[in-house]
Amino acid sequence: MPANTNVAETYSPMQTVLTTAMREIQFLLRSKGVGFTLAITLIAIVGLTGFGAWQKNKNDDAEAPAIAAVNLDNQYLTDAGYDGRAAANLDDAVQLVRDGDVEAAVVVDGSQWQVISDGLPSSDIMTGIDGLADAYARTEALTELGVSPADYEAAAPQIDVVAVDVDEAAGEDTDSESSFARLFTALIALSVVVLSVITFAAQVGSRVTEEKSSRVIELILASVRPLDFLAGKLLGALAYGFLATALLIIVGAVAVQATGLLEGIDFDWSIFPILLVAWLLGMLFFGGLYAAAGAMVQRTEDLQSTQMPILLLLMASAYVPAFGWSATGATWMQVMSWIPPFSIFAAPLSYAAGDFTAAQLLGSFAIATAVTGVVVWFAARVYQRTILNNGRVTKWSEALRIKQA
Repeated sequence: MPANTNVAETYSPMQTVLTTAMREIQFLLRSKGVGFTLAITLIAIVGLTGFGAWQKNKNDDAEAPAIAAVNLDNQYLTDAGYDGRAAANLDDAVQLVRDGDVEAAVVVDGSQWQVISDGLPSSDIMTGIDGLADAYARTEALTELGVSPADYEAAAPQIDVVAVDVDEAAGEDTDSESSFARLFTALIALSVVVLSVITFAAQVGSRVTEEKSSRVIELILASVRPLDFLAGKLLGALAYGFLATALLIIVGAVAVQATGLLEGIDFDWSIFPILLVAWLLGMLFFGGLYAAAGAMVQRTEDLQSTQMPILLLLMASAYVPAFGWSATGATWMQVMSWIPPFSIFAAPLSYAAGDFTAAQLLGSFAIATAVTGVVVWFAARVYQRTILNNGRVTKWSEALRIKQA
C-alpha cells in the first residue's frame, strides 16, 4: 500500500502530457509519409509561385517580333511595336520568312496588304497589321485632303477606353485585377492549411488505432491517465503540424515577395497569421474527432468505418471555400462563414475578399472556438470510454450516447 501511495503522489499530469507530446513529435519526424507530403507541398508552393511570376513577366521580357516590309516604311512597323526589317521585293521577303529571320512579312501592293508567314499568321500579328493598315490609310487620306497628321492628332479628341467592373461602376472602389490576385493568393495558402489539417489530424487517428491494436495502450494506461495521454498526443501533433504549416506559409510568402508576383498590389499580409489560427482550430476540431474514431476500433482495417464521417465533414469544410472563393459575398457563402466547422476555412477567405470585417472574423472564430471546445470534450469522453474496449467496433450512434462514467 505505501508503494502504491507513493506512485500516486509522484504522478505528474503535465509530465505525462509533455513526455507523450515529445514522443509524438519524434514519431512524426521519422514518418516518411508525413515528410513526403510536406516536401511535395513545399516544392509545389515554390514551383507554382515561380510559374506564376514567369507567366506575369514573360510578356514584358518578350522581344518584339521581327516583321519584314515591302513597299512600306519601316517606321510604321517600329511605331506599332515590331522589329521592322526592310525587304527589297516579294522574293526577298519570302526568303527571310523561310530562313526564320522574321516571323512574318508585309507586302504592300496598292490597296492589298499580304501578310506572309510560315503557316497561317498568328492572330496577334494579324490584329496588329490590321491596325497598322488602318493607321496608314488614315494618314494617306489626310495627306490627300491637305491635312497634316500632326494637325489631325491635335484636333482629334483623346478617347481613353477602360475596363470597369460592375461594382466599381456602382461607386465601389474596386480593382478587379488586384482583388483577384489577393484572393487567389489567399486561396492557395488556405489550400496548404487544409492539406496540413488532413495530414496531421489523420495521423492522430492512425496512431491511436496502432497503439490499440498492438495492445501497447494497455501497458501505457496502466501507469498514466487516458485523458493526459490523449492530451499529449494532440499537443505533439499540434506542435509539429503548426511549425510545419507555418514554415510552408512563410516559404510561400517569401517566394511571392521575392518573385514580385504581387508587385503593385495592395496585399493584406495579416491573412497569413489568420490562416494559422484557422489551422489550430481545424486541427483541434478534426484531430479530436480522429482520435475518438481511432479509439472506437480494434484493428486498423476497421478504421475507415469510423473515419469516413469525419473525412466527409472535413472535405465538405474544404470544398465550401474551394467552390465559393469567387463568390464570397453570396448569401450562402456568408452563412457558411458563421457555421463551424465550415466557417473555420470559409471566414478567412471572406475576410481576404473584403466581404468580412475584422469584427465579423473575430466573431466567427469565437463561435468556432466554442464549438471546437465542445467537440474536443466529446472526443475525450469517447476516447476514455472506448480505448480499452477490445470488442466489436463502436458505432458513432453509440458513441453519441456514451455517458460520463
